[in-house]
Amino acid sequence: MSLDLVVEKIKARVAAVDPNGPRKVLGVFQLNVNIEGSIEQLTVDLKQLKVEKGPASGADVTVTLSLEDLLAIHSRTLTIEDAVKQGKLQVEGDASLATKLAEVI
Repeated sequence: MSLDLVVEKIKARVAAVDPNGPRKVLGVFQLNVNIEGSIEQLTVDLKQLKVEKGPASGADVTVTLSLEDLLAIHSRTLTIEDAVKQGKLQVEGDASLATKLAEVI
């Protein structure tokens, strides 16, 4: 699975959120995804319900991880908590908000 496929799945999940309904997670996330030594940036804005490639403006949380670990979190074979404990995921910003990111990705 590629980053583009994961991005499309995240976009679909975010698009399914009712903008007028209650939301469990409100925040702007920047994902720095390491793909063979090159960093791809992805913005997941749960305030405006947008997902796009590129850096986030005013991110509440910045998460850095490899593509393999992003795929493992996406497929639920790795939790964000375990990834942090194992040093596979670095978080800058609101760490408690970062744990809720799994609900989206």
